[in-house]
Amino acid sequence: MRASLCLALFYLSTAVWAGGYQGALERVWLFQAYEIDALNPLDQQTIGFKCRHQLDSKVTTCKKASKDDEREEWIPCAPHRNTKPPRSRCNFDELTKHMGSAPPLKAKETWGIYDADGKLNSEETAKNVYTKFTTSAKGKVPNFPPYKAMKGAGIEYNEFLIKLTTAVNGAYSTKKTDANKHLWEDFDNTLEKINIARTGDHGPYLIEDAKTHFAKINTKIKIVEEKLGVNPATGKEWKTVDWRSTAVEAAKSDIHIQDSIDKFLEGYYRGTDKDYEEARKHHQVILSYKRIADRILSCR
Repeated sequence: MRASLCLALFYLSTAVWAGGYQGALERVWLFQAYEIDALNPLDQQTIGFKCRHQLDSKVTTCKKASKDDEREEWIPCAPHRNTKPPRSRCNFDELTKHMGSAPPLKAKETWGIYDADGKLNSEETAKNVYTKFTTSAKGKVPNFPPYKAMKGAGIEYNEFLIKLTTAVNGAYSTKKTDANKHLWEDFDNTLEKINIARTGDHGPYLIEDAKTHFAKINTKIKIVEEKLGVNPATGKEWKTVDWRSTAVEAAKSDIHIQDSIDKFLEGYYRGTDKDYEEARKHHQVILSYKRIADRILSCR
């Protein structure tokens, strides 16, 4: 397979499907960014703020309801008043509640899972978030609106991702020390897990659509699957399409499908077929995550 297409397929295979384990990981990732943002002066902090008003395609920026409204447009996350010892910053549970849309918890239940040293366990917390959302009336982990997570963000998730990582990388260049460098290591580690989870959550859709499409070309074409590991939240194996092996196996039967693969993927992610609308909808998010990786490599 051509190198340029191989690179493209890596990112194309990481499409976002709301409701999966990746959605739970993204909430942990946001909290890790929130902790990094705490290193900045108070007047420079932006993460963990939500707009006082709802935004939509008509109202895309956070602004006062009227000229007489003296309230702040952006509301910072605030810890519970009776915390002991008192805190000025939110923990994971408080940030989750602050953003809204979280189902109510039972007595003594928490969102965050912590290690013995008091540090948030990212994987166990993500599993816990996934379970609590999917067993509630919501049935899935909804994507949070950017304007409920970061000051200056609107409704565009792609722009939010760039703003978030710009803030994290900016703090890295001015605030990183040997004592706190683990904050960025945790942030990067969770980003890697998100990319794997995105691929795994999307895999069943891609595999099914690929099988249907290529069966129409030649019933002898076998879609080769690639194992990606196990979903920590469900215990089910993650799989996606191994395009290189699929092309190689077909060639053994004198069936050459490289051009067909290229055309399928072009239509799947950039075409007009309504059956593939979800994949195209999230294509810009995929490109944003590519830019995130590029920024991290270039800025650190």
